[in-house]
Amino acid sequence: IVMHELSYATAMLEAILNSIKKEEEKGKKIKKVSEINLDVGELTFINVEQLKFAFEVIAEGTVCEGAKINVEFIKPKCKCLDCGYEGEPEILDEFEVYCPKCKSIRLKLSGGKEFNIKNATVEYEEE
Repeated sequence: IVMHELSYATAMLEAILNSIKKEEEKGKKIKKVSEINLDVGELTFINVEQLKFAFEVIAEGTVCEGAKINVEFIKPKCKCLDCGYEGEPEILDEFEVYCPKCKSIRLKLSGGKEFNIKNATVEYEEE
């Protein structure tokens, strides 16, 4: 497992388990987390398969074991400081992000680095 994906998977699991703890303090008992929906920026360069595998491994024995992970990628936006282009940049890899119009690498980037848990589907214990 690549450390990059493992650290994201760990942060994800901790965040979900913390939310569950808060719910359970209110008296709700959660049996299982069946689905997790993520917003992931394209500039995080996360390998989704590796992320899912890492999460599967560390979630074993928790309420998140076996949860399905859905990822929606968020595209970055840029403003070129050379030609003024505004829109989506060209992305080759994490070291090559450039203006599609003039090929400049002098960009002001916004977005694309998100890693957010949008929501999770949980199953509650029956009363």
